[in-house]
Amino acid sequence: MPMTDDPGVMSQAPHLAALIESSVAMSLDRDRARGVLLGLAVGNVLGLPVEGMGRSSIRDRYPTGVTDIDPQERNRPMDDDLAQAVELAEALAYDTDHISGFVDRLVRWRSTNGRGIGIMTAAVIDYLEVGLGAPSAARAFWRERGSPETQPNGALMRCAPVALRYARDPTRLIEQTAATCAVTHYAPGAQWSCMLVNAAITMLLGGQTPNRDDLVLAATQDGAPAGLIAWMLAIPNAIDQRIAEERVSGHTYLCMQVALWSLDTDESLEDSLLRIVNAGGDTDTNAAVAGAVLGARHGASAIPQRWLDCVPERERISGLADALIARS
Repeated sequence: MPMTDDPGVMSQAPHLAALIESSVAMSLDRDRARGVLLGLAVGNVLGLPVEGMGRSSIRDRYPTGVTDIDPQERNRPMDDDLAQAVELAEALAYDTDHISGFVDRLVRWRSTNGRGIGIMTAAVIDYLEVGLGAPSAARAFWRERGSPETQPNGALMRCAPVALRYARDPTRLIEQTAATCAVTHYAPGAQWSCMLVNAAITMLLGGQTPNRDDLVLAATQDGAPAGLIAWMLAIPNAIDQRIAEERVSGHTYLCMQVALWSLDTDESLEDSLLRIVNAGGDTDTNAAVAGAVLGARHGASAIPQRWLDCVPERERISGLADALIARS
């Protein structure tokens, strides 16, 4: 059956859609659109060297903090956060059936690269390879092993291309954000995290800064999980302290908090990403998702050139942003 007919996959969130509708723009700023994907890219590679490390361990290794990207990253295979976002972007831009196209691309990517792949994503791709299909593969994993603790951020890290593709169609944005999430991550919290972050990115693309309280209200009215709402209401100003103290560093709700904190921080894109990375934990994914939001907010022109110079296949990534907004 189609993904949108699966009762476990979100097909609509009318209050969230109405909130997005208020910011839909007739034309989309190319600098902001490119900022979404390039911000994701620089956040990912900036955080890679310290992924999984605690804040004190990072301080021991980098007494002045992580400040730059390893220049060798431009010549290495993309890490999973960026690679999966690029695969999803290409499916959305070029494949007639982007869900099937994304499944095929994921399977191929795992066999030809697979750098940094998460445990859950790898397990679901095993199901996809034997023909279980989407969302059946992710649903099977969730029914076997799912719990509030098994809601990792592996779909949130890659969801931003959907915001570019459907920036002018809030209803489809919500539907397709959930559907592409459920290719590998079936948990309702994972779907909602992706939907909220993509809603925020879309509003930023339209030139409007989302109000967190408005997002909370819309999500509550649309029946979002109570746990997710609680995390939305508990975003501190000191996000680095929040990251450093969290026991489950790769949880999708924590990553969502980091993204929503990025909506209204007074810090620059550069300073925000450095704060997030030097807090430790799932550094590459937290910074990738925050980078997508900050890129939508400030544009690619706000990204330090020394970081852009380290992004692998930068022209391909910029071209995908252009292709997606052209189709939106």
